[in-house]
Amino acid sequence: MRTAEAIAEKTRQSSTNTPEPIPTEMTPSPTVVEVSPTPTPTATPASPKVRADYNANVRSGPDEVYPVIDFFLAGEEADVIGLNIHATMGTWWYIRRIGQGLNGWVWGGAVTFSGDATGIPYLESPPTPTATTKAETTAVSTDTPVATSTSTEAP
Repeated sequence: MRTAEAIAEKTRQSSTNTPEPIPTEMTPSPTVVEVSPTPTPTATPASPKVRADYNANVRSGPDEVYPVIDFFLAGEEADVIGLNIHATMGTWWYIRRIGQGLNGWVWGGAVTFSGDATGIPYLESPPTPTATTKAETTAVSTDTPVATSTSTEAP
């Protein structure tokens, strides 16, 4: 039985005498830093613009049937934010005024366009204004006597 006891004793010793891990010093790995090249500045494309060739009307829609809402004076500039191609009147630009003035439609023949037109959205025409009739005023005669004075000479 010695052999069985010896084997059991050896097993007990081997399970209790497990070697402890020896601490090792870890060397830090180098940190990789990626340096991206500085981006080359690019010019921001200017928004499309129009400049008035002469004093022009700014209208509420892209046609002469729409009322004039402002004036676009010769030399003034505005940003173009929409366009409409009219069957008989040609191109109309919807403008956003720089500075003072109302936004609205200007006829393409009255302005010089500059910039890239490919990104300008096509805008549908607003409803055509209905003709308004002016109420006629007629003078009505009333037979109201008007007092008049007459002078008489003293004797």
